[in-house]
Amino acid sequence: MRGRIMSVIKNAWLGPLDNPKYLKPYALKFNLNGHEKKWELAKTFDSVAVLIYNTERKVFVLVKQFRPAVFCKSEAAKTVPWNPETPPVNEYSTEPGKTWELCAGIIDRDDKPEEIAIAEVHEETGYKVSITDLVKITRLVNGVGTSGAMQHVYYTEVVDSQHVSEGGGLAEEGEVVEVVEIPRNDIETFCYDESKPKPPGCMMACLWWLNNHSHLNK
Repeated sequence: MRGRIMSVIKNAWLGPLDNPKYLKPYALKFNLNGHEKKWELAKTFDSVAVLIYNTERKVFVLVKQFRPAVFCKSEAAKTVPWNPETPPVNEYSTEPGKTWELCAGIIDRDDKPEEIAIAEVHEETGYKVSITDLVKITRLVNGVGTSGAMQHVYYTEVVDSQHVSEGGGLAEEGEVVEVVEIPRNDIETFCYDESKPKPPGCMMACLWWLNNHSHLNK
């Protein structure tokens, strides 16, 4: 396991969203079969995600991150104050908000998805790969009820010599990414392990690997 591990968050509070940078709420108003509708939506960036497999050590390279949205659905978040009059003094473990994910990133610049994908692999995991190393798995839709954002999902294989830096995300941007490895023979069990929260795209990519590389899993 590599990366900087964040154990707690401090001085947490909930409040309205001011000057959003990555998410813009809006509504679609329409008439469907005679019924007036208003659907609450959020404009977000499309993204890329990469399933990484180390062929030398036969492990999948994934990441763990603290996700505020997941934390806010946990029991721990029930005590987080809403709009306190004075800044709160509190401390919460990040564990209820940590998810197991593919290496991923948003498409927030004009680079091609493949270019962003290889940059994210390096930033988050420390592996150096090229565009020609990527295999496209599929393009899927996230947040079908809210954003409809697209995610480009890729697969790549690496060896230890391609691990050229620590990874862990961009420290200057406050990213804290924990690199984790799942043995090849454990990947199906991992997919259905509810104690390890994960996005559907992560499960899909791992099951894709099992369907297409089952001969390597014997």
